[in-house]
Amino acid sequence: MDRTREYRWFYIMVAFSTFEFLMLGFLQGYFGIYFSPLLFFVASMGVSVVALYASANMTEKGKSEQPKQKILFYTLVPLVIMLVWFAFSVFSKLPIDNNKSDVFAQVLSPSQWLLSGEYPYQQVVLPTYTMHNTYLPMQWIPFVLSLVFGFDPRWIPIVFWGAALLLFVWFSSTSSPSRISVHELILSSVTAILAVYSMYGFIVKNSFDFSVTLEMLPTAYYILFVLALLRGSWWGIGLTLGLCLMSRFSIILLIPFLVWYVWKRYGWNTLWKATVTGIAFILVVFVLPFMTKDPDLVSKIFSNYDNGAAGEWSTHSWQESGAEPYQLARGLGAAIFVKRMYEYDIRDGIHHLKQAGFALSFLTGIFLIYLYQRNRIFVNHDWVLLGGIKLYFTFFYTFVLIPYPYLYILPLTITVMIVVKAYNDIFDDNKVKLSR
Repeated sequence: MDRTREYRWFYIMVAFSTFEFLMLGFLQGYFGIYFSPLLFFVASMGVSVVALYASANMTEKGKSEQPKQKILFYTLVPLVIMLVWFAFSVFSKLPIDNNKSDVFAQVLSPSQWLLSGEYPYQQVVLPTYTMHNTYLPMQWIPFVLSLVFGFDPRWIPIVFWGAALLLFVWFSSTSSPSRISVHELILSSVTAILAVYSMYGFIVKNSFDFSVTLEMLPTAYYILFVLALLRGSWWGIGLTLGLCLMSRFSIILLIPFLVWYVWKRYGWNTLWKATVTGIAFILVVFVLPFMTKDPDLVSKIFSNYDNGAAGEWSTHSWQESGAEPYQLARGLGAAIFVKRMYEYDIRDGIHHLKQAGFALSFLTGIFLIYLYQRNRIFVNHDWVLLGGIKLYFTFFYTFVLIPYPYLYILPLTITVMIVVKAYNDIFDDNKVKLSR
C-alpha cells in the first residue's frame, strides 16, 4: 500500500478543512463582503470534492476482528472538556436578554407551558413585540431540563454537541493490530485540535451569536444521524432522522438520496423499518400532540422565516446610511449578491434565492443517486455518504435566505466528521485501502 499517497489525500482534506474553519472563525469577512463568501464556498466545496474522490477511489474491506484503537478519542476528550468550559466562560458573561434576541424566549416559553400542561405553540410575548413560536419540538423540548434543574439553558447545545462528537469518534475508531507510530500520534493530535478548533474559532469570532443560539443542539442530532447511517442500524436511522426533521427541515431535500442509499447499502428490510420508526417518531412528538390542534402550524413556521428574511435584507436603523444589511454583509452565503441584483424588489430577490437554493439542493441529491449507481461496483459507501451530505449542505447553506453565522455550525461539523473519518481510514489496515 502506498502510504505516501494516502497521507497526501489526508493533507489535502486537512488544508480545505482548516481554510473552511478559518473562514467561519478568525477570517470571517476578512476578504470583503463579496470575496469572502466565494472563498468560504470554495473551501466547503473542496472538502466535499475530496470526500467524493475518496468514494470513487477507495474500496471497502470486511469488518475486522482486531481490537479498536481509541487514540483519537482519548486525545479529543480533554479538548472537548476545555471547549465546553471556554464556551461557558463566554455565555456566562452575556446574560439572556429578550431585548437582544428572541431565540431563548422561543424555547423556554413553550418548555414552561409544556410543564404547566398548556399548549406550547402560543404567541411568545417579548418586551417590544409578540411572535408565534417558530421552533420545531426537538429544538425546544430538551430545554425542559434547564427549567426542571435550574441551570443556564445554553449548557444544553454545547454539551450535546460535544457528547455526540465523542460518540461518533468512539464508534468510528480504527482497527489496528500494530503499535501506534509517532506519525499516527502527530496526526491524531492534529485531527483532534482541528475538530475542537472549528468551534473555538467560531465562538471567539461570534461571541454574541454563540450566546444567543441553540444551533449546536440540532447539529448534535445530525452527528448521530450520520453515525447511524454509517453503522446501518434501522432503529438508529429512523430515530435520528426524526430528531433531525423535528429540529430543522434542512435535510428534507436530500431524502431521495438517503432513501436510495439505505436501500442499496442495507436492503429493503432496513429501509422500511427505519422509515416506519421515523414516521412514528414525528407523529408522536409533533403531529398528534401539536398539529392536530393547529393544522396550519408548519405554514406559520415557514411564513415567520420569510418575514424575518425581508427584515434582514434591509439596512437597519442603527447602521450608517447606505450600508449593506448587517447579516448579509458578514462574508457568508450568496444572499448579498442576490440582494444587489434585486435592489428594486427585495421580496422578488428573496423568492428567487429560495427557488435557486431548493433547486440546487434537490438536484444535488439526484446527482448523488446517479454517482452512487454509476460507481456502485467500486464505490466506498462511507465516503459517498459523507461527501454527498457535505456537498448538499454546501449548496443548501450557500443559498440560505439569511446567512447567520451560527447556521454554518452544521456544515462545519460535517467537515469535522469527514476529517475524523479520513484520519481513521488512512490508519485502518483492515477496513479501507486505495483501489488504484
